[in-house]
Amino acid sequence: MATIVAILFEEKLENSYLALQLDGPEPEILFTKGPDFTNRMGPFPEAYAEATLRIWNYCKVLNPPQVFENDPGSLAQAIKLLRRESDTAARFVDEGS
Repeated sequence: MATIVAILFEEKLENSYLALQLDGPEPEILFTKGPDFTNRMGPFPEAYAEATLRIWNYCKVLNPPQVFENDPGSLAQAIKLLRRESDTAARFVDEGS
């Protein structure tokens, strides 16, 4: 499973960009864009990805949810539950709890 570590909010939430930390021996970040999540960049080493997150003003997710990176439905569901907290932070709001 992957973890959503950051989001670049777009006017339409479903068109936002996600940064996913992949589960593996080395930390890597995959960038993907909604709504279908077929437009992907990476994965990139974490240090390179961190620079990209800063340059493009991604919001770090304070309580990152786990998702299936190859399941557009999982990503689409999770993106609907991400809320901006500030210019640099977002929070996953699990409406089921």
